[in-house]
Amino acid sequence: MIAFDHPLALSLCLAPAIAAVAAARGRKRGRLLALPLDVWGGAVSAGAPAPWRAARAASALLFAAAWIALSVAAAGPASVAEPAGRANAGADVVFVLDASPSMAAQDLEPTRLDAAKAFVRSWLGSPDGASGAAVGLVAFGAEAALACPPTVDYAVVAERLELIRPGILGDGTAIGQGLASAYRQVEASGAARALVVLLSDGEDNVGLVHPADAARAVAGSGAALFVVGVGSRGDVPIDYVDPDSGRRMSGAYRSGFDDAALAAVAAAGGGEYRSVDDAKGLEALASTLGDTMSELAAGDRTDGGGRVSAPGRADPARRPLGRAMILAAMALAAVAWALRALALGGLA
Repeated sequence: MIAFDHPLALSLCLAPAIAAVAAARGRKRGRLLALPLDVWGGAVSAGAPAPWRAARAASALLFAAAWIALSVAAAGPASVAEPAGRANAGADVVFVLDASPSMAAQDLEPTRLDAAKAFVRSWLGSPDGASGAAVGLVAFGAEAALACPPTVDYAVVAERLELIRPGILGDGTAIGQGLASAYRQVEASGAARALVVLLSDGEDNVGLVHPADAARAVAGSGAALFVVGVGSRGDVPIDYVDPDSGRRMSGAYRSGFDDAALAAVAAAGGGEYRSVDDAKGLEALASTLGDTMSELAAGDRTDGGGRVSAPGRADPARRPLGRAMILAAMALAAVAWALRALALGGLA
């Protein structure tokens, strides 16, 4: 839309119309003094050629348009583009996905990891989801790796998401290293708002970084933490293909899903914890995650010990148009002058 810094200046646009009305009334009253050579600015004689009449009228209209353009320029016009549908613009969201072999368990359909990936995909496309946020992916097993740096190209995020498979990063669950990798991303980005979302079955058993320490580092960077426990305890079906050897293992798996450990990670990072044991429960979390993003947008970015000022929405893009209007006025006036000076011989 178009906004004006000095809207009252737009009243100057009425000057050409007022001048035209005054000239018309003057012609009706007649002249007090008639001169035989009174041509400049005078009325067009009845016998004037049609092209001459058209050129004279075009010149007058161009001068009027030039005046209007200058009046609009004086009003300080600017094009203001609201970031519609981008309520989370300026925010970073990093998903930390557990890609350990245990995520091939089928207590969530079709598997824990597939359900977690479906949750990320649905959040990317929902109206209350990404909505302009830069989204990144970290995957971890025995090691952690950045699968996708934060980006607003959600097609790339979805493409990289599909490449994450159980066991791709080794046989183990290094939650601390996964969170540490996400911490490096949000710390380096300097985004006004940041959120780290961990999806795991909580069976941390390897890694050089303690999950609680990594969670505290995330909180210290000013990012919010949202932890989702994916799975259930007990005997659950599993169908796992080792990505290195190609060996397939299927049957029953004694799940060590650690709900308490994940809750402790969330508490260490001052974040929220939710546990789900089916795909529907995971889908329902989309609204909760949306609420977390809304709280970040409405408030300030947390820093563990206080609050850090951060804008809730990206400011609308403002592009001044005054210079363009002045250039347009100059061009219109130049064409009008050329018509009078050249086409009409300077006599009109």
